[in-house]
Amino acid sequence: MTALSDLLAAANKAGLSARAIARTAQDRGHSINHDTAARYLRGDHGRPDEATLLAFADVLRIPLAKLRIAADLPAEQTAPYSPPPESSRLTRRQRRAVDEIIRSMLEPSRTVVTELPVTPATGRRAARHGEPESAGD
Repeated sequence: MTALSDLLAAANKAGLSARAIARTAQDRGHSINHDTAARYLRGDHGRPDEATLLAFADVLRIPLAKLRIAADLPAEQTAPYSPPPESSRLTRRQRRAVDEIIRSMLEPSRTVVTELPVTPATGRRAARHGEPESAGD
């Protein structure tokens, strides 16, 4: 189990099933399905998105900050991001790019390859972009 699923189980005093939680959430305008609810209840889940946390907060009456802490996310309550007025000049393509930058900032860090693979033809390590190739290679 995870801290988040432990919190959800403790807050589910009525013993609602995953289907009942999903149905209630959907009735209240959230978009969580019963499979997702079941995975969170049994601790078999990844990093939750905000929509999932909001659905559980609403149905199980758990403060959103508490859910975020249990999910190891920043707990401070903030308003949704609103871009500055000048953003109305952005093209649709530029807006999608800004949205993608925001999403990438919220993704968990990914493993970075520190050593480049050896090139089969030469048997040498490839140079990184901007790195000079060794004279001895």
